[in-house]
Amino acid sequence: MYLKKLKFSNFRNYTDLEIELDPDLNLILGENGQGKTNLLEGIYFLARGKSFRNQNRDLVNFESEKSFAEGFFFRERLNNSDTVRISIDKNSSSETTGISINRNKVKSKNDLAGKFFIVDFTPEDLSIIREGPEKRRRFIDNEMLNIKPVHGSLLKDYNKVLRQRNELLKNISRDQSLKKTAFIWDEKLVELGIRVIVNRIVFMQKLNRISKEIHTNLTDDKENLKLYYYSNLIRNNDDIENLEKIFREKLEENFKEDLKKGYTSIGPHLDDIKININDMDVKTYGSQGQKRTCALSLKLSQTRIIKEETHEDPIILLDDVMSELDPGRQQRIMEHFKDNQVVITSTEINFLDKLQNKSKKIYTVKGGKVI
Repeated sequence: MYLKKLKFSNFRNYTDLEIELDPDLNLILGENGQGKTNLLEGIYFLARGKSFRNQNRDLVNFESEKSFAEGFFFRERLNNSDTVRISIDKNSSSETTGISINRNKVKSKNDLAGKFFIVDFTPEDLSIIREGPEKRRRFIDNEMLNIKPVHGSLLKDYNKVLRQRNELLKNISRDQSLKKTAFIWDEKLVELGIRVIVNRIVFMQKLNRISKEIHTNLTDDKENLKLYYYSNLIRNNDDIENLEKIFREKLEENFKEDLKKGYTSIGPHLDDIKININDMDVKTYGSQGQKRTCALSLKLSQTRIIKEETHEDPIILLDDVMSELDPGRQQRIMEHFKDNQVVITSTEINFLDKLQNKSKKIYTVKGGKVI
């Protein structure tokens, strides 16, 4: 899969943009603050229906009320193409005011999931390693949408039931008669929650296998990467088989404490991913270099998983990450993307010698203009 053409109108600092992209490599050069990342953000936005930085209404140029982004995606394997267009109105209560595929309006951004494959690499990827469990859960859930789009709807339903149960817990303190309705939300939470957990565990098995291989290559066989799904419900494989029973019992055991706290203290919304290098917790004991390489291994794994599951090569977005890597790792990363369309932003051009085997276009961005 690759993006043939990109159009913006009043998108970030681009008042009017139309460019043709190379199927292999596109290097976006320019000083900081000129709009390089905005261009990558627009490509991501077309594939996911959301920004990777802010709320969608923030994508509209500050001097305008409305904007749109449009992209022409081509699948070589199937020899077909799709045109995606998304409009935004900063005054609308909705995230987006219109999404269409081939001029046919779709209901929401969820209709884009599993159709347009993007893997983005940004300096913020380090947050997967060094920040809290929410970042790692979000990473797993977001990347899973490429190969299992229904997971997004499942998460939405689970979080809705979770909010309703939490609201009930707060209201019971004012009206004890509401306590008898708690089982309704408990049953629904268990039903949805075990599906979320099982989806994550199955995905983690793929991620573990592939990220271990990639990390070994990036570190010249010096480091062994291993991931663990850390659940407040599961301790071993036997627990997985009895997950429904365990979840229900834990909710009952914690009910009094949950009433005091006013929120649900058990379930997949609190789970974590433990990441080890050579049996060492990388978040606690890893160096900055190890954390960066670990984050790269996790993100690189997504390209392989998408290819294995969908037989499509995802579009790769690299936002100013090459300059942080030594020449050897730059070389290995570009070898990993030999079959992908790649869009790279950078302030320099000195790593072009790593890109000899790909056709390429080089663009310069200045003040929201591409030349």
